[in-house]
Amino acid sequence: MIYDVAIVGAGPGGLHAAIWAAKKGLKVALIEKRKDIGKITRYCSEHIILDKNYNGDTIIVEPGRPMEGPNCMVPSNPDNKIRSEKFGWEITYNGPLCPCLDKYYYSADLKHNAHYGWPDKSPIAWKYDKGGLQQQLLDAVLALGVEFVNNTTCYEANDGPDEVTLKCVTEGKRFRLKARKLIAADGASAQIAQSLGMNEGRMYFTSAPVVALYMSGVKNYSPNEWVGFWGLCYGSAFAPLLGTGPAGHFDWADLILVGSLEKKPMELFEYFTKQSPVAWMFETAKVERMHSCTTKAFAPMKKPYRGNCLMIGDAAAFVEVQAQGALNCGFWAADAVARELEGKPGFEEYGKTWLETFEFNDDGMMQVTTGYALIPYYTDEQVVYLFSLLDGVVMNGSWSQYDSPRMMWAEIHKHDERIKIERPDIWEKLTKQQSRTLGD
Repeated sequence: MIYDVAIVGAGPGGLHAAIWAAKKGLKVALIEKRKDIGKITRYCSEHIILDKNYNGDTIIVEPGRPMEGPNCMVPSNPDNKIRSEKFGWEITYNGPLCPCLDKYYYSADLKHNAHYGWPDKSPIAWKYDKGGLQQQLLDAVLALGVEFVNNTTCYEANDGPDEVTLKCVTEGKRFRLKARKLIAADGASAQIAQSLGMNEGRMYFTSAPVVALYMSGVKNYSPNEWVGFWGLCYGSAFAPLLGTGPAGHFDWADLILVGSLEKKPMELFEYFTKQSPVAWMFETAKVERMHSCTTKAFAPMKKPYRGNCLMIGDAAAFVEVQAQGALNCGFWAADAVARELEGKPGFEEYGKTWLETFEFNDDGMMQVTTGYALIPYYTDEQVVYLFSLLDGVVMNGSWSQYDSPRMMWAEIHKHDERIKIERPDIWEKLTKQQSRTLGD
């Protein structure tokens, strides 16, 4: 049997692609290595981000129930809507929602911070149940007659003139699956892109082990805040982050630590929770659950397709494209495949939309990342000074890793003359750092 399209990866992008491809009348096979996609076992973002035009689109979340209680939760209900303002798709989401209302980045002395939030306390993002959403999307996929092949690893793809052959294995049994077109939605460590040679020429930046610990009993924790801690006094050049716990336990704190070969994540955990300036927060805390992953950062694919094969979402990205980015990619990919099968340049059109939509495809974006390169370039004392320039300022509510540093540095640069006079050491570093790109 030859399918019209095989999709590798049943995350939000692959599932959305399968839904829309099936709606277009295509014969679809969806291959997934996990047995149960409703259970999240690898750490990933679980927020719907509401920034205007974030990665080229604005996502609207319409809760089906009013926010309740002191933490403004929205209970599970069948009337929650998630939709794309630009591209027009809409999803009904049945699970719970917890709003992120404020974002704080603290300096070493905890006296100063970069604060992002809206005056009317409207959400910056919504924490949601990713596993639950994936199960809902899978139910829709199965109802449309898609062939779902789970508990199966696709480890190699071979592209021919008229079809793609996928080599797969299920519980030690190997088999091959053929399709006229392939959509690879298998994530940042994509085996399909690697097997097709599509990672060749992509600049490789780094790999980093990440651990996320869901903890009860954390003092001063608020499920409505996203908090980062900037300074070597916290144990790492990568700021430890404290966010909202998983669905069903929004009362747990989510502690995220990015390690390195020199500093393993659990070593950072021991230091951060026992010796850092915020160790007091964890005196009575208990680790309830732990997830991990290894992030690999490559330059994004400028051409995410070749022959009969299309790489979507994280498989072609520089950083995680988040749920809404993946859903958009799946939506475009289904249309691209349908057009390709009609003899039209669907993949080329997808590529144009990909380049225009995701900000990380702009080489100039790389300079924005210097906003997060505070440590160890600046000393802890210098970061305290820079953050002190933000006292009394509440910047627009933003989750975006692109807009947040822009806004922060725009506020700091209002004090350039003061910095030149008071802190020439910081001014020299600042002017050097902000002319560099990530490639440099």
